[in-house]
Amino acid sequence: MLRIALRNLGDHKLRSLLLGLAIVAGVGFVTAAYVFTDSLSAAFRQAFAAGSDTVDVRITPAESENGGMEAFPRIPADVIEEVAATDGVEAAVPYLEGFVTIVREEEDPNPFGPPDFGMSWTGTGPFEIIEGREPRGEGEAMLDASTAETEGLAVGDELRVAGPGRAQEFTIVGTFGFQGGGGFGGASFVALTYDQAAQLLEVENQLTAIDVTLSEGADLETVLADLDSRLPDDVDAVDAREAAAEQAAELEEGLSFFNTFLLVFGAIALVVGAFVVYNAFRVVVAQRGRELALLRILGTTRGQLTRSVLAEAVIVGAVASAVGVGVGVLLAIGIRSLLASFGGDLPDAGLVVSTRTVVVGIVVGMITTLGSALVPALRTARIAPMEALRDQPELRPVKPWWAWIGGVILAGSVALVVTGVRRAGDQAAISGETGPLILIGIGCVVAFVGLFLVARALSRPVIGLLGSFARSTAAQLGRENARRTPRRTAVTASSLMIGLGLVATVAVLSRSVEDTILTAIEDAFPADAVITAAGFDPAGGVSPEVADLARTVPEVEAVGRLNAVQARVEGVGDMLAVGVEPDTVDVAIGTFDDVEGSWDRLGPETVAVQRIEADARGYSLGDTLDVTIGGETYPVEIVAIFDFAGGVSDAQSYYLAYDWVASFQDSPRDFTVTVTLDPEANLDEAMEALQDALAEFPSIQVTSVSQLADQVRSGLNAVVGMVAGLLLMSVVVAVVGIVLTLYLAVHERTRETGMLRAVGMTRRQVRRMIRFESVMIAVFGTLLGLALGLFCGWALAIGVVGEGVSLSVPWLWVAAGLLGAVIAGVAAAVIPARRAARLDVLQAIAYE
Repeated sequence: MLRIALRNLGDHKLRSLLLGLAIVAGVGFVTAAYVFTDSLSAAFRQAFAAGSDTVDVRITPAESENGGMEAFPRIPADVIEEVAATDGVEAAVPYLEGFVTIVREEEDPNPFGPPDFGMSWTGTGPFEIIEGREPRGEGEAMLDASTAETEGLAVGDELRVAGPGRAQEFTIVGTFGFQGGGGFGGASFVALTYDQAAQLLEVENQLTAIDVTLSEGADLETVLADLDSRLPDDVDAVDAREAAAEQAAELEEGLSFFNTFLLVFGAIALVVGAFVVYNAFRVVVAQRGRELALLRILGTTRGQLTRSVLAEAVIVGAVASAVGVGVGVLLAIGIRSLLASFGGDLPDAGLVVSTRTVVVGIVVGMITTLGSALVPALRTARIAPMEALRDQPELRPVKPWWAWIGGVILAGSVALVVTGVRRAGDQAAISGETGPLILIGIGCVVAFVGLFLVARALSRPVIGLLGSFARSTAAQLGRENARRTPRRTAVTASSLMIGLGLVATVAVLSRSVEDTILTAIEDAFPADAVITAAGFDPAGGVSPEVADLARTVPEVEAVGRLNAVQARVEGVGDMLAVGVEPDTVDVAIGTFDDVEGSWDRLGPETVAVQRIEADARGYSLGDTLDVTIGGETYPVEIVAIFDFAGGVSDAQSYYLAYDWVASFQDSPRDFTVTVTLDPEANLDEAMEALQDALAEFPSIQVTSVSQLADQVRSGLNAVVGMVAGLLLMSVVVAVVGIVLTLYLAVHERTRETGMLRAVGMTRRQVRRMIRFESVMIAVFGTLLGLALGLFCGWALAIGVVGEGVSLSVPWLWVAAGLLGAVIAGVAAAVIPARRAARLDVLQAIAYE
């Protein structure tokens, strides 16, 4: 039976190749995810491990019990005196790090680009000097070698860098990089002396960490125990090697999103591939019914027949999985090269292809192939010896109970989605409630399953309607060919439905959220410009001096500002509480449909709560909440409950008084500054005047509301484009499925095609018949995907934003999907149509 399986694969090389391609894509994504992240993790582990060789103990802030909004938690600077006084400590070196902004020549830097970091040079850690020397005094800096090369800078050049405040001038005295080579993934690093770093970052008497070197002969465990007894509770002393491993683990955790991202698309491609494999083996078993029945007459057992089909699946799965692993390795190399071409060079420790990666890739591919081929293989056990007398494979009718089951599942999924939509009216994800969104997501997944089952019953009437315009005999025959095997057509179309359905879902979701946000900005946000910290740390805020300078601009009519503090509300949990000035609240956060109470009463130990939160928690005006800030609990009275204009919720629900929040900040920062301009002023000139007034603060971003809208639009479009591009792989696999189905159908209808040629059909008409059948299948699958995608996109948009969502259908995407379906159908028919047209008429008629 193994020889029979090998013979069948060898005799149908194109079929075997197409089957393998259906598995290769998914395995490639899975392998690439692991190879890329494993290689990068190994590089970071190697770099941090090398850096820990020069340090024995690292002093860091203890992990906060209630979280924190700080990107770089600090410890008091006076801790270093306790550390240095500990027996066995030879040296204690302070370390400080934070976000900065390198002033570059380009006029319009990318606000979503990689971050810039400022740090104090310790001579320890994972870095090494590549050229020049370390900074030793005021006005000296080192720059990472990757950024220096990208920006065309060298030792001796001038560099402008800004922390939260004004920009400062530095001379580059050296360059540095990871030990072992490689860059920082596009991020830039500036190294200074500790005093210069503290001045630039506007940090007083605080450290990010302390690197400790022990005296010769000192016992590490003894020193660690002594340090634990001397240090405050919010400061930890750990073995430097453990700290390095923990840093590497944190980076690995940060990279997990990339791993998950690729694995999701790998899973989608594998699901689509499973449809292709299942359909192909089901058709092959049906076509080989006579051959298998003859084997039964010759004494072959049912189990042997089943094993022969599974043997084919094992061989195809094994070869395709092995090729997929190789493709995944190449894809991982390509991803790294692509990142490097965009300035995202990363640490390099060589390519890591672990045994786990190879095993997972092969096992996933094998399970997908075998699982898909199992049902067709089991069908061989029901083949009776008398089927050897049949000339053609039996076309089994579609059992109606499949449609009933699919209908029930589809109805249940719609009920889940509708339930989630109703709940999302009051509990949208944007306000922090993700339960309804999860319910909608589950309903959409179930809907895909239900529609797949219902598609068997829909294929005949829908394709009949789609092909009703056919006038030529060839086109009519193509339409009927697609209709007469509804199960085969439904499975083939469903593989296309998955990819295009997901693309449509993402497109509708993003466009609806985009339009809703932009409408809310236009209707409920009176400010003309927004000032925030540029880069990756908006929570780092901007200097209060920024708002004061903005008020001096003649074209500025009003300025509002927000600050923030990490807080815990009893019964709710940790959150970012925002501070606002009562007299500029409409400028700072927007306009309101309704306010119960008064913003004017907002002061120390008072709070204003968004109504959607108040209703969910059962709050009323005058209630007292226990709010913990900085380790101390305050009884806070609710003095206002409000609704944002436009019916759109905000994730932020608790607002405190600006001055009260500022009293908790060691270094006062404004989270956001909003500006309204004189209506009579020219917008472009006013924005230019505002930017000129704040030119000495390059670490801030001054954005007009229209520019903010453009950023939202471009950001969402980029996400949709990237997701659609990756989903295209599943669409390609689906098109491979159409090719394979038509190829098998041509083989199945060899005699029929010969008869048509014998009665006068030309080769051109045969090709047209196959093309029309292919287009009908592709358009049917596209319509299923678009219908489901539009429905799920609408529901998910409500789950994200709430009942105030502006449903927007990207009709250009819909039109592109339909046009793409026609093109895909024509392309998929090329090989089968050529094969059908080239059949020898006499051999085809004599075919058995």
